[in-house]
Amino acid sequence: MEAVEAKASLQAAIDSCQIASMRQLLDRVAADKLEVTRNGRDYLGLRGNDGRRFRVHFSFVNESRTQKPALPAPPLPESKAVCDVRRTGGYWIYALTARSSDGERKACYIGQTVNLKRRFREHLRRHRPGHASSALTEWAAREQVEVRATVLTWVDGDQSYASRFEGYWLKLAVEAGYAAPDAHNWGRLPLPSVPVGQPSQWPTSEILAASLPLPELVERGLTPVELFVASRVPF
Repeated sequence: MEAVEAKASLQAAIDSCQIASMRQLLDRVAADKLEVTRNGRDYLGLRGNDGRRFRVHFSFVNESRTQKPALPAPPLPESKAVCDVRRTGGYWIYALTARSSDGERKACYIGQTVNLKRRFREHLRRHRPGHASSALTEWAAREQVEVRATVLTWVDGDQSYASRFEGYWLKLAVEAGYAAPDAHNWGRLPLPSVPVGQPSQWPTSEILAASLPLPELVERGLTPVELFVASRVPF
């Protein structure tokens, strides 16, 4: 669908309450085969099939982001704003991502942790050249864009098991066209024999909608809800 037609159709559906939630909007975007380019506090940036960009604006009154207007990302399917800190005995797999202002280039870092808040602080404040996400931070600085964070999945298992899912998500990111700066230092990981509970490809719309700017996560002590869960299974 071309940009002008798509914008008119989507905005009319939002204004008439035919689309009344972020989930409905993303479902419609997927059905119309549009590309999500940016997630704003009260708008969604999109690209039509003709390559032209446009925005649709909304104020979904039934979503938790309305109750907490400072949060720039919509709620996930469970309508929760932060991770369930009661999870124990496993690891979170997360992504740090950055996209060029024209949307043509994108880069990522995939990691795992048992403490999201602490790990996000380390990524923001402790940069050691050649280690962890420092190359992504440098990439984003060159492009003059922000780094955003998404919690991809919760892995019910030990670190060795979690590392396989970390490798799996890196594989999905690379297949989706993401550069992985310095991955030769951190990305040599095995893959799970059965990627239980995980998508078969990088879920672009869900990740763009759920991601939050890394500085905001750290400054406000926020942690997004994970998108997927990998229950313990034998290799």
